[in-house]
Amino acid sequence: MSLDTVGGDTPLVEILARTELTVRPGEFVLIGLEPDQRPRLEADLAHISGNFFQYLVEPDVLTLLLNTRDWSQLSAHYPAAKVEGPLRIFTFSIAMEWDVVGFLAAVTGVLARAGIPLGAVCGYYRDHLFISVDQAHRAETILRTEMERQRG
Repeated sequence: MSLDTVGGDTPLVEILARTELTVRPGEFVLIGLEPDQRPRLEADLAHISGNFFQYLVEPDVLTLLLNTRDWSQLSAHYPAAKVEGPLRIFTFSIAMEWDVVGFLAAVTGVLARAGIPLGAVCGYYRDHLFISVDQAHRAETILRTEMERQRG
């Protein structure tokens, strides 16, 4: 996979200035399931049509982050699911190597100072935030303002 990435030798200010913010279309939900649901869930995930989702296995919970359309197709199988949302997904465009320090702290810190709760998902190259629909517009404005400030 050939991709232009930034590494830890790139100043954080430059990374913040170079990244673009995308708010993914649609709404998403964060779902918590009991671990004994794993075989059923993994079979169901093969039929997910969305192009963005995350699945995390922990000893005490299975966690899914996926769009509401896909969840509506699966939810009847999981009546005891814990569901948070609706959420919006914010994606930062810049592809970063794993030695970059402070990017996620910088963007989440700006939102924390504004009192906006969020969750974070790290892909191999990019970071993503999930924020409640009620707070999404305000969060987007704050992040875009900060990124423009970094661009000078």
